[in-house]
Amino acid sequence: MSKIRPSCKTIAREAGVSRMTVSMALRDHPRVAPETRERIKRIADKQGYTPDPNLTELMRYLRKRDISKEEPVIAILNGKKCPLKDLGEDSKLIREGAKERAEKLGFKVEDFWLQEPGMRLQRVVQILQARGIRGIVVLPVETLSDVFSLPHEDFMGVATCAVAAKLGYNQVHPHFYQAMHTGISNLMDKGFKRIGFCVTELEDERSNHLYQSYLLWYQQNIPEENRVHHLSQANISKEDLLSWVEREKPEVVLSPNINHYHWLEDSGLSIPDDISFAALAPAIEEKGKIAQVHIGYRKIGATAIDVLKTKLANERLGPTDNPAVTLIRGEWMDGASVRKSKKTVAA
Repeated sequence: MSKIRPSCKTIAREAGVSRMTVSMALRDHPRVAPETRERIKRIADKQGYTPDPNLTELMRYLRKRDISKEEPVIAILNGKKCPLKDLGEDSKLIREGAKERAEKLGFKVEDFWLQEPGMRLQRVVQILQARGIRGIVVLPVETLSDVFSLPHEDFMGVATCAVAAKLGYNQVHPHFYQAMHTGISNLMDKGFKRIGFCVTELEDERSNHLYQSYLLWYQQNIPEENRVHHLSQANISKEDLLSWVEREKPEVVLSPNINHYHWLEDSGLSIPDDISFAALAPAIEEKGKIAQVHIGYRKIGATAIDVLKTKLANERLGPTDNPAVTLIRGEWMDGASVRKSKKTVAA
């Protein structure tokens, strides 16, 4: 007599629950109590149950078709103190990329401002829960305190900056170390020896200090006379920048702040004849004028939606102990703000 193959039906019979409960428990659905999920999983292990991958995929598709005729909604969360219209260009481009990708995949997108006057975080969470919104994309934040009390268990989230990594969400953000490598390597290839780097403490924190990590490695591998003491402090004013340039005499300034280009230009320095300038991952889409390590911020938003869609399809909610991190690489783009390489001039 052949042994009966373990199934949701055999597990349900032994557990004294319905087959639907077994199915949801094996998918870690939050509607099944944790202790019931664990008991059902133990019974499944004891019986030697393994899911049929073809049937699993078919049932997932049927469930998604049957849930609702309305478009599913993805929430985009702004955790900063300022409204959407006043966010930095990087956040706006990330949002635009997320919105375009989500709508292409059949999702609706709605914006939520966590620090809107008169709106408590708990109220935002209640709205999301009441409307059955499970997927969220967190726009870049300055500090973790902007979103630290955001509940995890009922949502699947993707963070678009490294600062929010402690939320336990999957992350999509620039490859900071690679971006710094790309910038310095291209400037070295153009013949620059004294490369000056300036960054605020907040900008460096947002990179998880990877900007300065690469800078330290680079400076340890060049002659001491070519090492430019970098400018890093809480705030960098125009006067701070110009004093640093006068003191350190860099041949080129590499900075994530596009204002530094304008300050150098306004001071009377000729760019790139007197000094060159390259922007590190600026949130600008203009090309040709300012040399830069270009980051596709729209791509960050679109990739966040792709990651979120995959996770929601698997119906896994809540934080993960080992969040996936997707890094968006930077690409060097030449511009008039950097002089041509000595090799090119010599040719």
